[in-house]
Amino acid sequence: MPFSHLHPAEELKPDDVCAFLFAGTGSAGVPDLPALARTGRAAARAVADVLDAVQEGLPRAGWPSLRSILLEDPGAYRAAARAPGVAQLTGYAASVAVDRVLRTAGVHPGHVVGQSFGEIAALVSAGAFAITDGARMAVSLVGVLTRRGRGGGLALLEAGEDGARACIEAAAAPQVVVACLNAPSVTVVSGPDGPLEEVLDAARGRGVRTVRLAVPYLSHHPAMAGADDEWYTMIRRFPQRPLELPVHSPVRGRAYRDGDDLHRALADCIVKPVRLPQTLRAVHEAGATVFTEAGAGNALCQCARLTLPGARTLTPLRDRPPGPRPGPPAPAARPRA
Repeated sequence: MPFSHLHPAEELKPDDVCAFLFAGTGSAGVPDLPALARTGRAAARAVADVLDAVQEGLPRAGWPSLRSILLEDPGAYRAAARAPGVAQLTGYAASVAVDRVLRTAGVHPGHVVGQSFGEIAALVSAGAFAITDGARMAVSLVGVLTRRGRGGGLALLEAGEDGARACIEAAAAPQVVVACLNAPSVTVVSGPDGPLEEVLDAARGRGVRTVRLAVPYLSHHPAMAGADDEWYTMIRRFPQRPLELPVHSPVRGRAYRDGDDLHRALADCIVKPVRLPQTLRAVHEAGATVFTEAGAGNALCQCARLTLPGARTLTPLRDRPPGPRPGPPAPAARPRA
């Protein structure tokens, strides 16, 4: 159920329970925050407040104005996004903005799910961390991943986990691992550039559709051991607050509890795999009736529909349509890492 007018409460039944889904990185889509802000004064204020809070968490040098590239002059986004970390931080900002705008429209989550990088925004949504601290965590995470995971990347295979492993075996590339099971028939693999390309060649040879994701580093890979501890040390200083909502982790395979060290849980995402289908099923069994994309596009809603046939979904913020701007066009929305 897409809604361009953003009156989502009208799309819902009185007894509906929404699960907000926060996607990870891997899409070059441009979040259309101007359209979101135009839906009303409360929405415009929510978007601006989120961008200001995220901006406060960014280093003062070397980062663009988020208000400029996402609201005032979105045509400048693609050039700005060539700098490391900008796409990831704008994705984080868009996720939190959608979360806040939905609440102003009368839609409040009963559950939240974060996928990979999206776990930061999910925990912010649940009140465990402040928006600005979440931005600081995201900045430092990009730095660690870029430095420790360079020379590798992620790719999506339209195959189940067994099919993805068969492609890895066919390529004789044990350095490549299953990073994320996004849906029963959608798997993301992670590995060094050369072996990763060999796996993609092997997959295409077997008739499997593939796409190299716009993530220029390893993640969810055992070779990143040590990077998780480094990032954990960096983010421990940010205060953890009580959870206001159930946050279901596809890495831990359960909902977080207030007694959990959520800084450690976030750091685990650097090394451990993501298994989204079992989490979506658990959220559905816990009472969620509508899955809502808290961010641009509809990648995780696609995952929900593939995992739970007939699942009802809401997709409030589409990617900005490609236009006559410099840079490559955005790929079609796909479940991602």
